[in-house]
Formats: sequence, structure tokens, C-alpha cells
Amino acid sequence: MSDRFVIGLPLGRWQTNCWIVGDRDLGTAVVVDPGEHGATEVPPLLERAGVTCAAILLTHGHLDHAWAVPDLARSLDVEVLLHAEDRWLWDDPAAAFGMPSELLEQQFGLRWDPPTERLRDLTDGQRLAYAGVEFDVRHNPGHTPGHVTFLGRRLAGVPVTFAMGDAESASEDVLFSGDLVFAGSIGRTDFPRGSTEHMMRSLVDTVLPLDDTTLILSGHGPDTTIGHERVSNPFLREAARHGA
Repeated sequence: MSDRFVIGLPLGRWQTNCWIVGDRDLGTAVVVDPGEHGATEVPPLLERAGVTCAAILLTHGHLDHAWAVPDLARSLDVEVLLHAEDRWLWDDPAAAFGMPSELLEQQFGLRWDPPTERLRDLTDGQRLAYAGVEFDVRHNPGHTPGHVTFLGRRLAGVPVTFAMGDAESASEDVLFSGDLVFAGSIGRTDFPRGSTEHMMRSLVDTVLPLDDTTLILSGHGPDTTIGHERVSNPFLREAARHGA
């Protein structure tokens, strides 16, 4: 018996999508990319769903995706999973903006105090199991060197609650794509340590092989599907030509 769910909520000034994937029967959930205001928005959602958080998963280390991690990791008493190649952003989020670290509080009002003792490395090909769901981890550099995606397995029919989306239920596999691919676009590659070449390769290796019915729940904007993006997303069409 299972009472699984997926909840999405756009957070903060960058409207970064935070995803909560849980199972009420098991009483657990996993939180993906808790951005600005996540420290106040996420715990009430977990409480209303009747679940506790088992871990925080980060698609990458940019501040808009990781803002609430220090507070949540401590208050929820959980580990944080991030690819090692984005550790530089964990250590100094200001590096993503090319600014000195001491300006982070001045510019954004954030005093960054990461709980490094809770940090665990993600690796390509790793399979995670949380809240009754298996997630396949793929390393997808381009937006950042350590960007990853999480492919949730066997989620067909699981209810999806997301004010910006059209999907009411999940597909068999669901791609939590972070800033790899969006509806109609892809993540920027002009930030420090970004790479257009690596981005194209990540799209070819990870996105294009997926089934057209696969639901994409990205880091920004509405949900979409692989099939829709395959025919309408100019960057994905370019990636197909690039990989041919």
C-alpha cells in the first residue's frame, strides 16, 4: 500500500521550484532544491502531509536552489546530497556571481553558514531510495560542473500538486531536471564554470534517450514532457543534431 505524492512550490525572488516527493503511508519524504524562503515554506508542507524529511537533494550548488539548505538541514536533522564538483559553490555561493564572498550578505542579506558535516557526495549512476521511490542520479555538467538530475522511477499515477503546471499525475519515470532543461529552454552556461559544450553533451546523454511520456519537473517554470520538448525546444533540437 502506498500514498505517494509530489508537491512543487516556486520559492523566492528567482522563483526556483522546490520539489517534495513523499509517501504518507511510510511517513517520509525527500526535498529537492529548497531555495529562498524554503526554511519557512517547506516544514509546514511536510507537517500537513504527515511526513518527515529523509534527505535534501541538490541538483546543483547555485544559491537560488540551495538558499534554505543550512537552516533546513539542521532543523530537520538530515543529510544534504550534492555532487563533489559543485563543492566550490557550497563553500562560497558568491563565486557563482563572480563577487567576493564578503559581499553575499550585503547584496542578498544572507549569512551563509553551511553544515558541511552533513554534506554527502552524489555520483553519476548512483541509485538513491527515499520515501518508497528510487532516484537514478546522472551527472549533467554544463550549467555548473557538478549539476545532476534525478530520475524518479515507477511513479505512474502519483498525484502532482504544482500551481505552475498542467500535470495532475506523474508518468512512470519523472525527470527532476534542475537547470538542465526547462519548458522551451535550457539552463544558462554563461555563469562561472559553465560550459555550452558540456551542456549539449548532457542533453544528448540524459534527456534525449528518455521516453516521450516522461514528465519533466524542472528548476524554474512550468512542467513539460520529453516528447513536447523534443519537437518544440530549439536547444533540444540542436542537441539532437549535435549528437547525431
